[in-house]
Amino acid sequence: MIDDAALHRQARRLATLAAMARPVQHDLNNLLTVILANVELLKRTAAEGGPQRQLDRIQQAAKRLEDGMRAILTLSRRPVPEEVVAAPLEGLRLLAPVLRLLLAAPGALALDLPEGEAWKVRLDRAALEEALLDLVREAAATLPRGTTLGIALTQPDGAVQLVVGWPEGVPGPSEAVLAGFTALGAEPAGPGRLLLRWPREAA
Repeated sequence: MIDDAALHRQARRLATLAAMARPVQHDLNNLLTVILANVELLKRTAAEGGPQRQLDRIQQAAKRLEDGMRAILTLSRRPVPEEVVAAPLEGLRLLAPVLRLLLAAPGALALDLPEGEAWKVRLDRAALEEALLDLVREAAATLPRGTTLGIALTQPDGAVQLVVGWPEGVPGPSEAVLAGFTALGAEPAGPGRLLLRWPREAA
């Protein structure tokens, strides 16, 4: 059992990391801007074929690094869980690089996010992020090879819906992971599926 002193040290450590996140992100953004700008300049003069393909790969890798670091640093700045008015679609777009990093096997994660406007709802954003991260971390360890975990967000009829689905015949998430979704109001939506639904907040 963790004593109060250990919990206090952990809380201070998390607070320190959260305070560092913004300047670290600012510095990383500056460094990546230099890298991407120079790659773009090199592409203008590089020969066609191999050199251009190599520069394209560098550009794509730098963009993936930028997206992943932005997601991780933004998560580290999240306040304690509380209800806020926010757009789940924006949160999932931000979280996507981390989810794909955790569940990296080809085809293991099907993330279906709509284009266009992100509707706002009232929700515990930090708790939703934690539930999704716990789900994907567990799936990375338990999902059979060649199967897919699905996460789909839609915005029908004045509401925002999030559906989580796991393969037929595969044991679902553990009780601990399910508890995180249940606390958010998730309900079963057929075999191997969970549904979260929030009414859209008025503009």
